[in-house]
This record gives sequence, C-alpha cells and structure tokens, in this order.
Amino acid sequence: MPKEVTNEKLAKMMKDGFDEVHVRLDKVDGRLDKVDGRLDKVDGRLDKVDGRLGKIEATMVTKDYLDEKLADLRGDIAILIRKEDTKLGALVKILEQRKVLSPDDVNHIFSLEPFARLTKG
Repeated sequence: MPKEVTNEKLAKMMKDGFDEVHVRLDKVDGRLDKVDGRLDKVDGRLDKVDGRLGKIEATMVTKDYLDEKLADLRGDIAILIRKEDTKLGALVKILEQRKVLSPDDVNHIFSLEPFARLTKG
C-alpha cells in the first residue's frame, strides 16, 4: 500500500527542492558574474583598439592625397631639370663660341634626353 504524504512532508520536499534550485542558481549567478567581469575587460580592450584605429584613420594618408603629392613632386622635379637643362644649354653655347666644342658635339649634346632639341644641321 502506498504511503500517504502528509502536508508537512510535502512542504519539506518542496522546500528541499527549492533549496537545491537556489544553490544551483547561486552557482550559475557566480559563473555569470565571472563572465560579466571578463566581458568588461574585453570591452575595455576593444575601446583601446577603437581609439588607436581612430588615431590611425586620422593620420593615414589616402591614395588621392598621395597621388596629388606625387604629381606635385613630379612637376617640381621637371621644373628643376628644365632649369638645369637651360644652364647646360648656355654652357654648351659658350663652349661652342670659344671653339671648345664642335658643331657636331653641340648637336649631339642637344639631341640627348630629357629635353632633346632639334638643331640646325
């Protein structure tokens, strides 16, 4: 014959069950607190990385900027070479007038790059 469960025994069984649930929930709570602590650390590290990326973006050279600066530099170099070519031309003319260079030598020098000139000939 099955034993009858009294209200007192039923209440004790329910209390024991709830106590066990509370113990397990406390353990889960403890683990969640640890996970939360780790996530706080990760969040802090990500904030630092985000700050560094912001600095990199702010100081990073873009392709358009670099292309523009290289074009400017190329133009500046071309101007300098053109000035030197003018000086070389003046020197060659002086040397030709003083009969140090022959007309063939002058024609040869002026036909050279970067700014080759056609001469009378």
